[in-house]
Amino acid sequence: MLDAPARSATETVPPSAPEPPAPRWSFARCLGFRFACVYLVLYSFPFPIGFIPGTGPIATAYENLWIRFLPWLGKTLLHLNAVPIAETGSGDTTFEYLRLLCLVTLAVALTIAWSLLMRPKQHETLGHWLRVYVRYVLAATMLGYGMSKVFKSQFPLPSALRLMQPYGQSSPMGLLWTFMGFSTPYTMFVGGAEALGGLLLLFRRTTALGSLVVLAVMTNVVMLNFCYDVPVKLFSSHLLAMAVFLTLPDLRRLIDAIERIHVRAAIRRHDDAVQAVLSRNAVQFGWIFAIQ
Repeated sequence: MLDAPARSATETVPPSAPEPPAPRWSFARCLGFRFACVYLVLYSFPFPIGFIPGTGPIATAYENLWIRFLPWLGKTLLHLNAVPIAETGSGDTTFEYLRLLCLVTLAVALTIAWSLLMRPKQHETLGHWLRVYVRYVLAATMLGYGMSKVFKSQFPLPSALRLMQPYGQSSPMGLLWTFMGFSTPYTMFVGGAEALGGLLLLFRRTTALGSLVVLAVMTNVVMLNFCYDVPVKLFSSHLLAMAVFLTLPDLRRLIDAIERIHVRAAIRRHDDAVQAVLSRNAVQFGWIFAIQ
């Protein structure tokens, strides 16, 4: 029998089939991404400036621009009597709503300009870096809020004055602060969950898990803020929106994993049912042979 001819050194191996190209983004998806990109960067700016040592004056100068501009905007264009800028601990002030209005308007304008200057395309690379940026913005915030609860600086034990106050005179926010401050273990548990979500967001491999943890935690926080009239509704809602944004790229994988779990459970139930029928038939045939 003749051996098959050896493959010559110059003979080329046929190339493997190229990977199918990623599906093109629709116009709506491209437009939505561009708006999300512009708005999230504008809202989060100047992060990380201000967190890096030595950059505090830059962050202060940026905030001073808003302090000078927004009162003028409110009085000149919106005819508001005054736009208080004093620090009150509230994040739902006229000043912050005016800032939100400016950011949304600017984001819409920049998105329109971007779409007019550039045709719809896939922004895979830009989406990756935007996700990295939002991850660290959200992680830094969640770690800060989580540690403030773990070390009891946000929800201290109720003071004697608070305990002597008649129940009917308590504000909804006062009731929430008393409820949270009364139980140190529960406050530390909530803070630990927030810090865990922020810690997981710091690493690429645990981003999906971290975004799910933050999504669950911030859904509860946003509901508390709205239901107990805590004046941090704007900020907490934005944190929740960031968690949703980070979860979206992994949503398909999460749905597939849940479907696989359901399929496996259905197969297991079917196998158990078949096994039960076979066992019952075996017992019945055993009785028939025994009688005969």
